[in-house]
Amino acid sequence: MHYLLIPLFGVPVLVGVLAAIFQKPPFWKKWGLTIASAVLIYGGCFAANVHWQMKYGIPVLPTESDLELFLYFCILLVFVCILMYIVFLITMRKQFWKMNLVFLCTAFGMFSFFAAAFLGMGPFLKKAEYVTVVQKAKDRWKEAKMDNEKPIDLALVYSRQDCTKNCAGYPYTSLILVRNQSDQPLEIDLKLRVQNKSGTVLKEVEAVPLKLSSGEITEVWTGDSYAKHDFWARASVVTDERVADLEYQYSIIDRR
Repeated sequence: MHYLLIPLFGVPVLVGVLAAIFQKPPFWKKWGLTIASAVLIYGGCFAANVHWQMKYGIPVLPTESDLELFLYFCILLVFVCILMYIVFLITMRKQFWKMNLVFLCTAFGMFSFFAAAFLGMGPFLKKAEYVTVVQKAKDRWKEAKMDNEKPIDLALVYSRQDCTKNCAGYPYTSLILVRNQSDQPLEIDLKLRVQNKSGTVLKEVEAVPLKLSSGEITEVWTGDSYAKHDFWARASVVTDERVADLEYQYSIIDRR
């Protein structure tokens, strides 16, 4: 559904083409602020998204659920534009083609502004909220006493929604938090297996190279296929509490 990104770039281009064709100063005087606002909003949010991507490995593009919601937003915007057209038709006393031109420019300006705000701010705010949650979990771990007998400790990201639908504490394992509990730096290859008490393996992670200073907490992204669909809805809870019906098995290879 990423083809829905086309309107975000196509609408400002179309408005620019119309402005170049008619070349009327009132056009930029009337709609320049709207177009500039849309560009600044999206540009700023895109820059923030790139920052999250580089720092936390979070996807830059909106998820499929974001775009699906955006499709419904576009449908709603069509009805709003129809109402605007009716208002223009009743209140304005201009020739028909001029009235349509004003209507199109107004609709394109509104669409550019709201599309930029929706596709830019929506995923950005979700990522900011998610990063805050992860940071809170890290802060809680920093305050807890470390067990030097265990070289590392683990936590999974999971969703309350999944817990009610499936089973209590069913893990969402696209993100695993790993903490170095030893009093010295670790350079390891981490292999992780999550299974229930019946022995069914729920998740198995291949060896991941890690370099951790003492007490450092890092994120391990496992490339879960679920992340393509509703990642930000599912990754709603970060916990360092152990789930009763799950067992964690991990092995490390010291590479120092």
